[in-house]
Amino acid sequence: MRKLLFIIGLWLSMGAFAQSAVSKSEQERIIREINTAAQAIRTLQCTFVQTKELSIMNDKMVSNGTMSFAQPNKLCWHYTSPYDYTFIITGEKVLIGKGKNRNSIDLKSSQAFQGIAKLIAGSVTGKCLTQTDEFDVKILADKRYYVAQLIPKTKRLKKMFKTIRLNFNRASSTMERVEMIENSGDNTTIVFQDVKQNQSISEKTFTLD
Repeated sequence: MRKLLFIIGLWLSMGAFAQSAVSKSEQERIIREINTAAQAIRTLQCTFVQTKELSIMNDKMVSNGTMSFAQPNKLCWHYTSPYDYTFIITGEKVLIGKGKNRNSIDLKSSQAFQGIAKLIAGSVTGKCLTQTDEFDVKILADKRYYVAQLIPKTKRLKKMFKTIRLNFNRASSTMERVEMIENSGDNTTIVFQDVKQNQSISEKTFTLD
């Protein structure tokens, strides 16, 4: 589970701009705008840079990799450096690969993994903004970003995270960065780069063969 928390640490960051809360009506409009953009996403591919900051250390752990997503429920999160590690969600299965080691987990048999899968997929598309049973959502804005601040409501999520922040480009309503602050004080920042939408993705991407 600790390794999975590190993987979920695929969602973090805040800009260096001054941010302010928006009105309730403006928040509703922004969420609708983001959801409209998310519904148009059939596939998503990008590279990412992940920076993990540990509360008990001064050093930062930087990882690089690629992410591929296909509607309705396929996601491949592949670390390429400093090590090779793959986390795949496909249907009702979670596939984990590290080197030659392979592992498969049935989501139906694990509520924890179900929650993780829902969180990751919802964060990638922005659909988690409407999961009001899971989060209290507050929208902040600056000149470049809409920042969705998610405060966990369920016991399961509260044990892991203090706050999750999703940074959406105002011009495109698509997510560029994510920040997750754990209860331990650790935080992870993911910056998405070279984002490509609605291009063909091979089914092999979502296997460990």
